[in-house]
Amino acid sequence: MTLKDIHGQPLCSEAERMLDYVRTRSAALDASGIRERVRAAAHELEKLLAEVPESEVRLRPAPNKWTIAEIVDHIAQTQIRAAEELRHLFAARCPPGPPVYEALRSGAPAWAPWQELLDGLRSANHELIELLASAPSAAEQSAVTVRTILVVNYRLQDGATGVQIFPADLDWRQYALLQRLHLLDHRTQVKNVRAALARAAAAS
Repeated sequence: MTLKDIHGQPLCSEAERMLDYVRTRSAALDASGIRERVRAAAHELEKLLAEVPESEVRLRPAPNKWTIAEIVDHIAQTQIRAAEELRHLFAARCPPGPPVYEALRSGAPAWAPWQELLDGLRSANHELIELLASAPSAAEQSAVTVRTILVVNYRLQDGATGVQIFPADLDWRQYALLQRLHLLDHRTQVKNVRAALARAAAAS
């Protein structure tokens, strides 16, 4: 079946490339290889966030853009839900309930101490990485999949950036490797937010 986005449009080339990467790389890696890549991406993000001064974490780089505190909360909330869904996939069960939606967040960034948000992220990452240590082998893997909402940025003809959102059904290997991409994408987002804040400060 040909995948389409939430508006019924064909997938952009960036979305097709991401899906191809997730499918081919997950098939080429064993469970320990997937776990190590997720662990490395989580470590890179946590190291970057440890360098962010608390004075920056609730500054909004532009209207309607997330703060660093909101990014951290989103990743923590998503990782915990991803771990729940992986537990079901490991047991050959289809995860119940709605999928993990693309903008999942709590209200914590508005009031929670920065250190508490960081601790929540580290705890959620640890939960997911530890869970991957109990992943089934290739011989034990079932055909059960999880409905996943994917978000891809793509370049418009005028040079601006568009966003395409689409659902896909992924097996546990594909789903776990997608968490690596999610971590890396938000690592880049944090860097971009800090750069925007620095430009704004220099211009003021």
